[in-house]
Amino acid sequence: MNTKTALIAAAAFILPLFVCSASADTYYIDSREGSDSNSGLSESSPLAGFEKVNSKSFTSGDKILIKRGSEINGSLKITAKASADNPLVIASYGKGSEPVIDAAGYLAGVHIKNSSGVVLKDIEITGDGGKAKEEFSQKQRYAVFVEADKGGEHNFFRLKNLDIHDIFAAKQTPSDGKNKTSNRAVGIYLASNGKAYLSDAVVEGCRILKTGFTGIRIRSGSSNEEFNNTGIRILNNRLQYIGGPGIQPSRAKDMLVRGNKLYRSGSTADPRMHSRGSGIWTWGCTDVLIEKNKFTHAGGKADSCGMHIDFNCRNVVIQYNFSAANAGGFIEILGNNYNCAYRYNISVNDGFREKGKNGAHQEGKILWTSGYVGRNREKHGPYNSYIYNNTIYTKPGSRSCFSISPTTQGLLIANNIFCLNGETVNVLGDQDGQKARSENPFEPVIFKNNLYCSPDTLPKDLGIKDSSPIYGSPDFQKPRGWLPQDYIPENKELIKDKGIEIPKLAGDKIGLDIGLEPPHDFAGNEIKGRPDIGAFEID
Repeated sequence: MNTKTALIAAAAFILPLFVCSASADTYYIDSREGSDSNSGLSESSPLAGFEKVNSKSFTSGDKILIKRGSEINGSLKITAKASADNPLVIASYGKGSEPVIDAAGYLAGVHIKNSSGVVLKDIEITGDGGKAKEEFSQKQRYAVFVEADKGGEHNFFRLKNLDIHDIFAAKQTPSDGKNKTSNRAVGIYLASNGKAYLSDAVVEGCRILKTGFTGIRIRSGSSNEEFNNTGIRILNNRLQYIGGPGIQPSRAKDMLVRGNKLYRSGSTADPRMHSRGSGIWTWGCTDVLIEKNKFTHAGGKADSCGMHIDFNCRNVVIQYNFSAANAGGFIEILGNNYNCAYRYNISVNDGFREKGKNGAHQEGKILWTSGYVGRNREKHGPYNSYIYNNTIYTKPGSRSCFSISPTTQGLLIANNIFCLNGETVNVLGDQDGQKARSENPFEPVIFKNNLYCSPDTLPKDLGIKDSSPIYGSPDFQKPRGWLPQDYIPENKELIKDKGIEIPKLAGDKIGLDIGLEPPHDFAGNEIKGRPDIGAFEID
């Protein structure tokens, strides 16, 4: 399934109607009124904890129901071979507040291993420190851990409406974050190893607040793309005060990230936190669509953009997102990336970090391409990067940095609004210590038809120049505002139908797999005729 197919599938996605099997079992757990000597097979004979269900293997139609108001210190361990149309369901019952699983001292609140067909929903999970009660739990902690290490496909997982908060391992580990050590705790972790892989997994409507490291992580241990996790959808979640990156997929393919709100990734809210991280960054991923999300206030001494494309990716498209006040910047595309794009996004006051101040190791940047592909490896790429119809605003008195690596091969920058109301600087690449050369090393390149609020917007030594710039004020509805609609231009004469049709770069046979001409703008308005300038199509 390519990115276009994933988008269509996600748009039509509805949880199936689960059909109960005649032989299915339902286990009831009630921490206040239950007993582990009970059968657990009826509401009148509930279990008190997880010991009995942890020893069982589950199949289609089984259920594990935890009574609302229950509080259980422990780890629910699941092995299930169920079907997508009749999965194992783990949920709550009764009235009152959501049941709480407290994973303090355990590796994970819910650990789903080598399973298929699992729905987990409507449960609160926490796990802050605690004396280690099982292997690896001192230095690792997960609210939900979906793991596969037995060969083959493990499919159909639905994690829905989970309330996850305060996830911290008991001990710190060496770190490249703010401090020498940080906490490697994760809210939701989907992981596979060897020839095992996960497919058709959806994380939807979850709330994740305060984790030592990552909010949602997806990882495959296999460098063979055949065994990369596939068909992952991260939809409409809210993540706040995340110690590291908000969402971090590695070696995933056919992935959709839509409708999420991320506030303060790279957070310093707790001294144990990693305190460095972008709202989302992809590494080694193929066919990823990141759209209609909100990424704000990412912090940290390096990276820490709203969204960035780390190295070894193909066809990562970032569109229709609102990015604001992220210390690391707006656009970051690293090496060995092919046919990736930022289009129809809005960036407000991104990239304000200054190298050397407050512990910063990198400059914040409005636009950054880098050939970095790992330490002690020859730098190359990125290849055929498309950056168009974005609206970029920085406030008066700001400092906006550009850095385009000489290794960049194939670059299109068109139809963007660069309304940068402060100093602009061409800075050295952080990993290669080089600036773009004035003889224009990026061939093939299209850098034209962008709108600038001032003729002096671009740094004079940037290395490339806009071949047909447009100058003037877009007349935003409310400049310096914090809502996307504040950046709808009112200067129709300057904006409407003034864009160019986006072509493929010379020698590029792909462009973007989902097409270079999106059907609508940031607000969902149909694009008619020639495109406008910036992220909005003006009536």
